[in-house]
Amino acid sequence: MNPSNRRPGGAELLDAFLEWQIAARHYPGAVVHVERDGKVLASRAAGVIDPETGAPMSENAVFRIASMTKPIVSTLALMLVEQGRLALDEPVERWLPELAGLKLASGKAPARQPTVRDLMRHTSGFAYVGEIRDPALRAAAAKADLDGKLPTLTPAEVLATLAALPLACEPGTQFLYGFSTDVLGLVVERVTGARLGDALREALFDPLGMNDTGFSVPEAAAGRFARAHAEDRLWHGFSDKYALGQRMGTPMQSGGGGLVSTVADYARFARMLVGGGQAAGRRFLSEATLQQMFANQLDALNPGPVGFTGPGFGFGLGLAVRLDWGASATPSTAGELTWFGICGTVVWLHPRERWFALQFGANMRSRMLSRMEFRRTAQFLLDES
Repeated sequence: MNPSNRRPGGAELLDAFLEWQIAARHYPGAVVHVERDGKVLASRAAGVIDPETGAPMSENAVFRIASMTKPIVSTLALMLVEQGRLALDEPVERWLPELAGLKLASGKAPARQPTVRDLMRHTSGFAYVGEIRDPALRAAAAKADLDGKLPTLTPAEVLATLAALPLACEPGTQFLYGFSTDVLGLVVERVTGARLGDALREALFDPLGMNDTGFSVPEAAAGRFARAHAEDRLWHGFSDKYALGQRMGTPMQSGGGGLVSTVADYARFARMLVGGGQAAGRRFLSEATLQQMFANQLDALNPGPVGFTGPGFGFGLGLAVRLDWGASATPSTAGELTWFGICGTVVWLHPRERWFALQFGANMRSRMLSRMEFRRTAQFLLDES
């Protein structure tokens, strides 16, 4: 074969993808990892960790993973369900009486109050401002500014703010992305009697060896914290809010977006999910519970997370799930799962095919393009394996 006609392999395409992302200033650097059935297909650190210092990116770089916190907190909640300490279909107000008697924008009581299941599938009505369709309710939510203030509020202040706002929908009827997993984290705190970070460390982080994952960046790890380009002001604004909360003692440990982590740590978590709920010599979730977690929990009339994933996805208990063959923004098959963080991180995983792929970068401006292109690139590696 003429070498000039040789088709590049998946590893070469991955290197080219990273070079393109860095040259186009999508992020200063990134760490990626693709693995199938325990075999690492690719693991790379490229670019720089901080554009101001020029320090090279390292595989143990710490990233703000934002909403990739949500699948982790949902997993802990499901562990509590298995232990009989929490029920999926019990009302949230059982554990958080501060949220009793919630109303709709009309002033009327909803047909039912939000449940724990609603929190995991984002059908509770606790929506981010950008997800609210009703103009008056959207204006009220924008004035309350929970989106901006949450990292610096106490749990009591967060609950008081949510209690004062009408629900954005009848619970169980619409996928409206928002504060559901923050509320779920507070439920976990009430059930366990511990701060969310402590509960996560005991149940997941320590057993899995996720030593660099938590709600703050330790001083000793400050040099490993990945930062975006200066012009990515959205990333810096988001990160600075959580850094301020950290300096204040992190009053609210956000179950919806507060964690920092490394690719190696999140790989340990993803490996457990694709490994049937087992890792590090112990079982974390039963296969029956994982089936519920990975199954679409939305009815056929619910459009689901289309604004986040593109068409073809529903939502399980903490993760988006590919429903079937058909229109999709990325190459994928039924049963594939994904979620991502607004600061530039993403996980794709397929339990049946036993693979997962991770890209961590500091990038808010073009994060959607970056994660879609990474998924396409990862497919070449998966096809070769």
